[in-house]
Amino acid sequence: MEVEIISREFIKPSSPTPSHLRTYKISLLDQFAPHLYFAHLVFYPANEISVSETSEVLKQSLSKTLALYYPLAGKANDSLSIDCDDKGACYINARVNGKLRDYLKQPTLPTLAKVLPQEACKEVPPGARVAVIQENLFSCGCIAIAFVFPHSFMDGAALSGVMRTWASFARDPNDGALFPDFTASSIFRQNTTSVPQNSTSLTPAIVGKGEFVVKRFVFDGSVINSLKDKAIGSGVQNPTRVEVVSGLLLKCLKSALMVKSGNPKSIYVTNTVNMRGKAVPPFSKSSVGNFLWLTSILSQGEDTELCTFVRQMREAISAINGDLVKRLEGDGGLKILSEFMKEFGESCSNALSKGAEVLGTNSWCNAGFYEADFGWGKPLWIPIIIDLAKPPPLFFMYLTDTRHGNGIEAWVVLEEEVMTLVEHHKELLSFASVDPSPLEIGLLKSNL
Repeated sequence: MEVEIISREFIKPSSPTPSHLRTYKISLLDQFAPHLYFAHLVFYPANEISVSETSEVLKQSLSKTLALYYPLAGKANDSLSIDCDDKGACYINARVNGKLRDYLKQPTLPTLAKVLPQEACKEVPPGARVAVIQENLFSCGCIAIAFVFPHSFMDGAALSGVMRTWASFARDPNDGALFPDFTASSIFRQNTTSVPQNSTSLTPAIVGKGEFVVKRFVFDGSVINSLKDKAIGSGVQNPTRVEVVSGLLLKCLKSALMVKSGNPKSIYVTNTVNMRGKAVPPFSKSSVGNFLWLTSILSQGEDTELCTFVRQMREAISAINGDLVKRLEGDGGLKILSEFMKEFGESCSNALSKGAEVLGTNSWCNAGFYEADFGWGKPLWIPIIIDLAKPPPLFFMYLTDTRHGNGIEAWVVLEEEVMTLVEHHKELLSFASVDPSPLEIGLLKSNL
């Protein structure tokens, strides 16, 4: 299945950016994020309007969106700022010589990469456009929209706001939009003299040495309810979807590591948390930037009880509160962030020295990505885009909603030998399907 690039152009904002907003500075927490192009890919069903009209609707509504999210129409000055020059986002129009139903039968990272701009997952060089969008039209009329932007500009929650605003303008140019809040850099003040140690500096200490693979584990909403009932029976109060799915996957990973090594293995679990709701008063949900913080726990090798895992994670997350956020604000933020990174690195190294494995986790559940309806229906499928060259040599677990919202799709990266044991774990197979075609999730065949 080949993809042909038809045209490239720049979509400018529908109204000019005021001169005093010409330079956009990222925040201290943004400095902590990878300065890489992050890729977001969304598949949509066919619609009743013509190809040219569909493309025009997307471009006009994008133009209105760029007037609000003006840095997306700019270029990268360096790793610390964006020149909001209004020259526009790069817009690529492409054609796929095949039907979406065939493309989605068994998608892989290489096939997903075919409908992404070449910038995806690469470093953002000075002078590069901030946003790159690729509109992919399949021969059946279905569409895949790829949206690429620097992770150092915004996180997943902010991206969801962009996509929903763009979709809202497409449905109705006069519709109400989610007005972005760009106060992050004034809250978490940028530091240009002593940048905090980046999370990627921890990578050499925790990378694996074997071949790593990616598998998707899909949990239906009814199955998750059963998992919740099971968790309640073991003493967990008001378990969430993310907690029970994460707990089950952690339990199965521990079992696999036990089989591989012959001994119980502890796992140092890191979790990325959205701080917007942790501040007092809470930050706006439309805040643009990286409002993220890391928590960590050490799950002891012999402990496989879900209630213990949930208790540990809840306790770790409770430390991210209004007091912590307040200390990160202003000139004292760098000191707090630097101290945290030092403690985080030491605790990780200590766990590794005792033979523990490291598992990173991140959840996009409840972010509202499936609410981005451009007027021809909600998204059919939104995959997680992991490094396209090959999976990173790290144990990682990404959770996201399924199309119906009450299910969860877990994208798991593990060493190949460990993954083989996990994907054949009887308890996991009783709750999840492994690498199902997206066509089978929520019976999408009728839409294609």
